[in-house]
Amino acid sequence: MVIDGRGGFTPDEVAVMVVVVSPGLRALRGQRGVAQAQVVQAGILPNPQLGYSVDRPHGSYDPAVVEAKALGLSWEVTSLLTHRDQVAAANAEARSVDLSIAWQEWQTAQDARLRAFRILSLEKRLSLARSIEGAAADTLALTRKAVSLGLRTSGDLVLFAEAWTQAQGTCSDLEQQLSSERALLALALGMGPSDRISLKRPDAAPGAAEVPDAGTLLQGLEDRRLDLVALRYGYESQQDSLRAAVLAQFPKIGLSLNKTNDTTPIYTRGVGVTVDLPLFDRNQGQVAIAKATRQRLFDEYVARVAEARSQVAQVVDGLRIVRAQLGAVEASLPELTRVVSSSEVALRSRNADELAYRDALAVLAIRQIEQNLLQQQALELEVALEIATGRPSLNRNPSPGSL
Repeated sequence: MVIDGRGGFTPDEVAVMVVVVSPGLRALRGQRGVAQAQVVQAGILPNPQLGYSVDRPHGSYDPAVVEAKALGLSWEVTSLLTHRDQVAAANAEARSVDLSIAWQEWQTAQDARLRAFRILSLEKRLSLARSIEGAAADTLALTRKAVSLGLRTSGDLVLFAEAWTQAQGTCSDLEQQLSSERALLALALGMGPSDRISLKRPDAAPGAAEVPDAGTLLQGLEDRRLDLVALRYGYESQQDSLRAAVLAQFPKIGLSLNKTNDTTPIYTRGVGVTVDLPLFDRNQGQVAIAKATRQRLFDEYVARVAEARSQVAQVVDGLRIVRAQLGAVEASLPELTRVVSSSEVALRSRNADELAYRDALAVLAIRQIEQNLLQQQALELEVALEIATGRPSLNRNPSPGSL
């Protein structure tokens, strides 16, 4: 993806930028270095031990007496038994950490993309709300004039004043939401709270409007969701750790080579073997910990898969409902547009008053706000579906006029 920033950034471009520059993700990626260091550590065998001692005679002088010396080299050979499993466990854990980080990057990118779409949607809704607020203010002014002329009652004045107050409150709420979304997006990009990033709507046309089938989306879910794959690697790592812990129950054996001489002097060379007697510590604690951890990871994986499948089904149902509501709202817009056009023509020919025309405009703007809000809800559900399924949806970008 080429990001030049001319004319602003699309939500997809913002998502990529956040993954690259996010301070939180940069700190999270430090876990990858730790995991790779653990792989290196797991592949290192224990060092051999070299011992040397000297005993000097003292007290009485005897020319035949010499210094007694001992030189020995020893190494624990049983470390080879667990070496392969420890390296395999570290490699699987490193892959698990890498996929967990990628899953966090995926979620962060989707969150930033969603915030960008929210900002675009809020900006459009705020524009419509301000037009409603302006129309309500004009209607209130006209009503005051009509009341003074005796053409309207004070009850009408109170009604229109309340409508203007509600329109002002709506604008205020939207401004607060817009400010909050902009601050959160700036934080994700590592910018200051007051900094703003220019956004633009994507140029891509919308994809298929029909709701995807849940059964199709669930196929291969366990292989697409990075968190589920990471859990499988974690389970594999723990399986190797358990095998290493079981093998570590074998008594430790050390081999040594030595060369010594006493004070007579008599020189000797020999081989030594040391074996741990597993009377108390048979590594049973580490085996129990490894078994419990493996079972925990298995249970967590099963629970996470069930949760993911349930999320997909819920989001698909919610998306179907919202799109049905959106279709009903969009179907009513042409008729409301015709009413506004007719009212405008009637106003110009003085066959209708200005209040009726402004009421028609307000009704159209309210329905357009409702349409925009439903579009935003559908988009959020699509993003939630991408997160739940671990893959981009077919409707990757909404049309330029849909937000």
